[in-house]
Amino acid sequence: MENTAIFLLRVRGLVPSFNPKLKKIAEYILAQPHLIKMQRIGDLARTCEVADSTVTRFVKAVNLKSFQELKIILAGITAEEKAEKGEFVYEDVSKGDSLAGIVEKIFQSGVKALQDTKKILDEEKIERAVSAIESARNIDIYGAGGSFVAAENARLRFYRIGKRCQIYNDPNQQAVSASLLTQKDTAIGICNSGRTVSTVNALKRAKGGGATTICITSYDQTPITEHADIRLFTSTQDSSFFQESMVSRIAQMFIIDIIYARLAVKSFSTSVKMIEMSAGSLRNALP
Repeated sequence: MENTAIFLLRVRGLVPSFNPKLKKIAEYILAQPHLIKMQRIGDLARTCEVADSTVTRFVKAVNLKSFQELKIILAGITAEEKAEKGEFVYEDVSKGDSLAGIVEKIFQSGVKALQDTKKILDEEKIERAVSAIESARNIDIYGAGGSFVAAENARLRFYRIGKRCQIYNDPNQQAVSASLLTQKDTAIGICNSGRTVSTVNALKRAKGGGATTICITSYDQTPITEHADIRLFTSTQDSSFFQESMVSRIAQMFIIDIIYARLAVKSFSTSVKMIEMSAGSLRNALP
């Protein structure tokens, strides 16, 4: 059975795809998971002001067999572990925080994003992504806003071991490049929310042309996942005041670095030689 931490992370990733009633249940569970073990299905329904049947639909939507299974998964959680709510300007940074407090909160939010992403990491999908990139003739990487930083990191990583790729954040360039990809190519869409229109449309065009498509996002059942052959998930949560924060980029680059390292290990001698050659070229380029 899925453990509590991974289940809650998965529910959080599904929240944007739920209708208002299912979202209300999900948000209550994320905020008060320790209370579920003491409730019956009717109790949860009344608390969330929905019908009992809506709770049943929620259970099915999160791939559980019964409400009892939900209670078992959440049985071990304590009141001290419940989610905190509040108004923040950056992750958990709120009014009145000292500089030392801000430093610690930002540091801890980065650590937590990496830990949570590691918990939901799917090694089989990572291997599939590595194989797709390894065999690709052309590699297109799409990203916008903060995700473009992660896209540039991917290009620099892959480039150093001989994988030529292009990155695009302009919607027109994304559309044109994606339309030219074929079954010999691979496209990667990076989007924390899973809803950036230009990135989603580019991945859709690439898939339509036969390319293998990969997405890196924090949210399942979003537009970008509909057009991805391989879905890789990070686990971050943007605050209502600061979207696409540094934390989402840290998690995205964590996934990218894992793919890069696996690619390099699979062709270790060649990768080392290319890294040494590229490093040498940079040294020689200096005055």
